[in-house]
Amino acid sequence: MAYAELCDRFNGGHFLHHVPKVAMKNDGSVMKTAHIVAANGWEVDLSLWADAATCGPCHPGNDSH
Repeated sequence: MAYAELCDRFNGGHFLHHVPKVAMKNDGSVMKTAHIVAANGWEVDLSLWADAATCGPCHPGNDSH
C-alpha cells in the first residue's frame, strides 16, 4: 500500500516493478532508492532492501518476476 502511494506521488501513478532490460541490479540503485524512500518519511526495513539489492528481472526485458 505504501509503495503504491509512493508510485502515485512520484511516478505518475505507475507501479514500477523492476527496471527492464537489466541483467542484474547490483549497481547500488536499490539501496539508493531505499534511502530516498526513508528520507521522504516512509518506514524502511533496510535489511529487506539489502536482500533485494542484486535483484533483477527473471527474464530480461520483462518488468517483473
